[in-house]
Amino acid sequence: MKLSLSAAGFCCLVFILSLTSYSQDRSITSVFTSDVDNFWIAFDSIITSDDKEKQLGFIRTLYIEKGTQGLKAFIKERDYSAEEYISLINKYPRFWKSVRANTLMIRSQFSRIEKGIEKFRELYPDCKPAGIYFTIGALRSAGTTKTEMVLISTEMAAADSGTDASELSNWLKTLFKGQTSGDIVGMNIHEYVHTQQSASGSTLLGKCLEEGSADFIAELATRQKNLNDYMLFGQRNESSLKRRFRFEMYRRSSVNWLYNGEKAEHADLGYFMGYAICKAYYDKAADKKKAVKEIIELDYSSKEAIAAFLEKSGYYNNPNLRSQ
Repeated sequence: MKLSLSAAGFCCLVFILSLTSYSQDRSITSVFTSDVDNFWIAFDSIITSDDKEKQLGFIRTLYIEKGTQGLKAFIKERDYSAEEYISLINKYPRFWKSVRANTLMIRSQFSRIEKGIEKFRELYPDCKPAGIYFTIGALRSAGTTKTEMVLISTEMAAADSGTDASELSNWLKTLFKGQTSGDIVGMNIHEYVHTQQSASGSTLLGKCLEEGSADFIAELATRQKNLNDYMLFGQRNESSLKRRFRFEMYRRSSVNWLYNGEKAEHADLGYFMGYAICKAYYDKAADKKKAVKEIIELDYSSKEAIAAFLEKSGYYNNPNLRSQ
C-alpha cells in the first residue's frame, strides 16, 4: 500500500475505532489493531536470538498468547503455528523489514473503511454488525471471516509495489505489485460482506458467486474499481473464460478457478466470474436495493437457487442452464 513511511510508535496496544451506525439500537462495530503492535514487539525480540526455542517462546508469549479473539480465530481457521511464524520471519528478512511501516500505518485508513461500511449499510440496511481484526498472518491468506468477525492478515493487506517481495513466491510478487492504498478498504468491505452471507457454495458456481458477490458489493460501497490482477485479466479475456467456465461451473472442484495462487499464472479467476455474473444481475434489475439484498442473501449452497440466479442475470443469454 502506498502509505506514509513515517515512524510509528508502539504506545497504543489496543486501538478500537467505533464506526458510525445508522440507528441508535444498532450494535457498535469496532476495529482492533493490537495484534499488529504485539507482533512487532515479538519480532524485535525474535531477531535478537538465533536460538530456535527462544524464538518460539517469544512468538508464543508476546504475540499468540496475547492475541485478540480475532487472532485466535484466524490461527485456528488457517491452522497457523508458532513454528510457521518463526520459519517465515527467519526466511524472509527483507520482506518483513520493508512491510513493517505499512502495517503500522494501517490506522490511517480507518476513516475510509468507516465510510465504506456506512455506504454498505445504506445499500443493505439489514447489515449485521461485525468486528474487524487486523492481525499478522503467515502469508497464506489475506483475509477471512469467522461468525461476526472480519479477520485481516495485515502483512498481506498492507503490502504494495514498494514492498520488497524478492524473497517470496511469484504469486505474492504479482499480488503485491498490483496493490495500492485503496485496496485495504475494498478488502475490508469484501470480508464484511461475507459476514452477512448465510450459506457457502458447494459447487464451483456457488463458490464463485459467493466470492464475486463480495467483490461486486465492495465496489458499489467504495465506488472504486477492483484493480487486482484477476479482475484486469478477466476483463481482457472474458469471452474465453466465459466459455470455459460454462462447462465447469457445476463441478465441485474449484482448483482451476479459486485459491490457486501458488499454482496458476493468473490465479483466482473465479472471483472475476462471480463478479461478472453478479454485476449482470444487478445491471438488469429494476430495483437495485432489492438486487443487492438478493445477491447477499442468495443460497450459494443450492444448485437450484444459483442456477435460477444465473439464468435471471442473463449472463449466458438464458441457455437453459438448469439442465446442465
